[in-house]
Amino acid sequence: MADPRYILQFKAATGFSVVLEYGSEEKLQADEKRIREAGLEVERIHDYHFNFSNADLFMDMRSPECVEQFDLDDWI
Repeated sequence: MADPRYILQFKAATGFSVVLEYGSEEKLQADEKRIREAGLEVERIHDYHFNFSNADLFMDMRSPECVEQFDLDDWI
């Protein structure tokens, strides 16, 4: 059985569609709260596939490199 996927999609202040995938629900909830507090629409999605889903930016927040490169404050 595959690991559960914790995925958020939101429309950034820049107008871009951003999808973030997390390794735990706790991290997802923390960022979801920050996005909502910034007044942006955010939704949890159950599945994301590069070839069939749309996003201007996808970041795998399970990766230390992505976490280091992505600053949520820049997008909200």
